[in-house]
This record gives sequence, C-alpha cells and structure tokens, in this order.
Amino acid sequence: MIYVDDSSFMGNNATLVKEKKKAFMGIWECHDLGKLKEFIGISIRRSGRKIILDQKAYLTKVLDRFSMTNAVIMNMPLPHGYTPVAHTSNPDPTLWTQYQAIISSLLYLMLGTCPDIAFAVIKLSQFSANPSKKHFEWAKYICRYLAGTKDYIMVFDGKTNEGLIVHSDSD
Repeated sequence: MIYVDDSSFMGNNATLVKEKKKAFMGIWECHDLGKLKEFIGISIRRSGRKIILDQKAYLTKVLDRFSMTNAVIMNMPLPHGYTPVAHTSNPDPTLWTQYQAIISSLLYLMLGTCPDIAFAVIKLSQFSANPSKKHFEWAKYICRYLAGTKDYIMVFDGKTNEGLIVHSDSD
C-alpha cells in the first residue's frame, strides 16, 4: 500500500514481500522503519496472529477540536428515525467551513476504523454544500457517539484464511 509518502509491504509470502520491498527501496529513496506500527494515522498492533487497529489518537484530536471531549455520550450515531431536511436559506460561510471540517474528520474516521458511523456520516455529508445549524448539531451528535466508543478497536483475528468477510445491510 502506498499513500503519498507512506508505504507498507505485506502478504502471506514473507520471502516475496522482502523481495518486492528490496526492489522498491532500490528505486525510491526511503527508509525501512521496521514492523508497521502506524499507517496514515491508524495505530497498528499485533498480538499473535491478531492485528489490532485503532484511531484513538486522531479521534481524541477531533473531539478536542470541536469541543466534544466531555460531551454527553449517545448510544447510536444518529437517533432512530432521523430524517434529514435540506437547508434552503443562503449559505453561512463560517458554518459551511466548520461543517466541512467536522464532516471530513468523520469521513476519515469512518473509512479507517469506524465503519459503524458510515450511514450517519454519508447521510450528513449530503448537506455539505449548504448546511444548517441543525446539520452541524447532528454532526456533533455523531461525535457524542464516538466519545462513548473511543476505546473501541478493530480486530482481525487471523483465525481463517478466507480473507476479509464483510456483511452489509441493503439500506
């Protein structure tokens, strides 16, 4: 995997991984930092065959940035039955900037280690062009949920050779 100037080499054939890594390092100026501990802000730990991922440090920064560190915790990303309403008034440039910032932070968490907020974040991101104060409050509601789940981790147990198995709700 390569992201801007970070790269990671992995696979189930250690000899091939080392060979490809050596070839890559022969072409590009880079340094081998050893075993992967962090990649694009995601903490990576190993415990036997288990791989443990989290973004607690980034999430803490997000909660601090939006004054949500000591927020009242919610048990769901959005309340049951939430129906968004489009904002039809003229856009507020200050609110727009704040909303874009919180939504982009939530999108990064969602794509990294918080798939549980995917529906809520995608739903709210639909209003990024002209958000209302209410939309911003709902984005902060997601932060309240995340404040209660900041110690959650993503664990790949390594028990199967089937690869990543994903289930999805058709909604």
